[in-house]
Amino acid sequence: MKDYVYGISKSGLAVIKLLKKQNKNFEYWDDSKKTRYLLKKKFRNLSLIPVNKTNLKNYNNIYVTPGISINDKKFAKVERSQLKRDLNLYYENITTEKIIAVTGTNGKSTTTKLIGDILKKSSKKVFVGGNIGEPLCNSILQKKLFFYHVVELSSYQLETIKNFEPKISIILNLSQDHLDRYKNFEQYVKTKKNILNINRNNINLISIDDKFSKKIFNDINIKNKISFSLHNSSADIYYENGFIVDKYFSRCKKNKLQNISIDLAHKYNIQNILVAYAVCKYLRISIKFFYESIKNFRGLPFRSNIILNTKSKLIINNSKATNVASALVTLEDKKNIFLLLGGIAKKGDEFGKFIKFKHDIKKIYIYGKSRFSIKKQIRLNAISEVYENLENALNHLWKHLDSFDGKATIIFAPACASFDQFENFEKRGNFFNKLVLEKIKK
Repeated sequence: MKDYVYGISKSGLAVIKLLKKQNKNFEYWDDSKKTRYLLKKKFRNLSLIPVNKTNLKNYNNIYVTPGISINDKKFAKVERSQLKRDLNLYYENITTEKIIAVTGTNGKSTTTKLIGDILKKSSKKVFVGGNIGEPLCNSILQKKLFFYHVVELSSYQLETIKNFEPKISIILNLSQDHLDRYKNFEQYVKTKKNILNINRNNINLISIDDKFSKKIFNDINIKNKISFSLHNSSADIYYENGFIVDKYFSRCKKNKLQNISIDLAHKYNIQNILVAYAVCKYLRISIKFFYESIKNFRGLPFRSNIILNTKSKLIINNSKATNVASALVTLEDKKNIFLLLGGIAKKGDEFGKFIKFKHDIKKIYIYGKSRFSIKKQIRLNAISEVYENLENALNHLWKHLDSFDGKATIIFAPACASFDQFENFEKRGNFFNKLVLEKIKK
């Protein structure tokens, strides 16, 4: 039987290349006419076959891009075992590589990159990819061999994987997200748990800072585990007054955190640092590479990047904040906040939580498709305004700065999906930077 690839995103393209390299018999399709045209030029001898409810039953493996729900009506008559993500094909082709797999609601990309940086500094051959940068299957396509694979995995990628056994599995945190794709939050959490391994020669690093992750850690069926926390001294590894306290690899040893890169300076990045430390210790990597990496770390674009810092303005671009939880942490320890948010609100997200920062926020500018429902939920009408799009919102914000006496903290943390006005959070972030640059030049 043939295989089928549905949805040719970056990961789908890597799947096609790998199947082609392995001389597998397969057909493929993408709903975008433009994408199909480009693919036909690139792969002249491959078959573009439209998807329908009937023909899908005739394939062996159906590789579905993460952007398409496996609960789509198109798959109603298909056996669940036929539906795969790129993670399935990738894992089938892994041989001796040691996988360090990272998931969670927020912070996955930063943690993945930081761990990758540490391993590279220690002269290890490392592939860093997955839901960040390089697609998983590209690691198999490359000629050079990697000793470690540090991979970021989304809940979508984890949906179809069974008996996954990374060397190190990591759950950073869990909060409400992607409820438009899952029946309920419990199903989302269950999907995330697919990252955990049961092999006693491997380890699971699990946060105990949120009740959902803590519940997973406390599961007696998970034997091989290390807990970490930002503030809970019962954790195996936790943070306290500028120190990493390690009760797992040593007897309550304290490691001072100093010379931290500005791109890791936000408080919420401490969680990423704790995980990187635990990985370093577990793999017996010299701690000097850990300290070098946190000192020289260069952050990924649109993750709380400071794009301007003058006497009158601090401007932060966190376009990657696609849910309320990730937007809220951007506001911590900030004053005189002028907050820009909006787009398409995610099902179940709680915008009422912004009220926690009501004394620190001067003004909220809400734009996009969900602007009216968001304003209603936030319940800060006296300081909230709604606008059709991001450009209009920033224009009005900039005018209000003329009458503000003090240093304004302008935070772009949308707390929403970008798809009403932008293809992805990267294009949204670039557009915001462009608007700010235009304002500064005037």
